[in-house]
Amino acid sequence: MEITRKTEYAVSALVELARHPGEFISSKVIASRQEIPVNFLPQIIALLGSQGWVAGVRGPGGGVRLEVDPAQITLKDVIELIEGPIAISKCLAGQIECPRKGECPLQPVWLEAQQAFVEVLQKRTIADLVNNTP
Repeated sequence: MEITRKTEYAVSALVELARHPGEFISSKVIASRQEIPVNFLPQIIALLGSQGWVAGVRGPGGGVRLEVDPAQITLKDVIELIEGPIAISKCLAGQIECPRKGECPLQPVWLEAQQAFVEVLQKRTIADLVNNTP
């Protein structure tokens, strides 16, 4: 699994919105401040909206705003929304049927690494990124 630019853009958009609680910010402003391609942002906003994390208002004075506490959105949540289930190996993702499943000496290592990776992502929230909190 690779964390794509789309996921990075989604996190950046959420951070920008979290820095301005309760405010509607235009997509153009978000894109400019976070260096996100302006034509790509509507796709990201739509995905974030599907989770109820953001809401948008059209027209003058409109834009997008964060609808939930940024401390409730983990990096794991964002990654899984954009990329799907986290799996550092195809065998853990169930993408392939491994004939050595249960016998493979690497499987426990991949599983341990994935659990540690997911644990870090589950502990970090959008609020942590806004506050630069480790």
